[in-house]
Amino acid sequence: MSQDKTAAKKHDRILILILLALALAMGIGYALAHRTPAVRAEVTIDGRVVQVLDLSKDQEVTIQGVRDGTNHLVISGGEIWCSQASCPDQVCVHQGKQSRDGDIIVCLPNLMIVQIIGEK
Repeated sequence: MSQDKTAAKKHDRILILILLALALAMGIGYALAHRTPAVRAEVTIDGRVVQVLDLSKDQEVTIQGVRDGTNHLVISGGEIWCSQASCPDQVCVHQGKQSRDGDIIVCLPNLMIVQIIGEK
């Protein structure tokens, strides 16, 4: 019986090592694929593109979401972030500055998604 437990522990450790190696490889792959600097940000409200913002120009815009919700977006130094939002949870504000291809800012209560797009 104790041999079975020892073999199971050994197999568990091997499985854990394989999963960690796989996670590390996927993380490195993601980081390498998303090294492209951002060029623009597409703002969608409820699935419709409402604005395309050039990230090379410093600016501030207020986006009108659904149910009279608003999000204040700031672009500076090639980065974009949500500085203020009317939503109660403020998750979009806490997502911080985004500047890489594939990054997103999401505000679910206002149905706003900002997708960062890099050079092709």
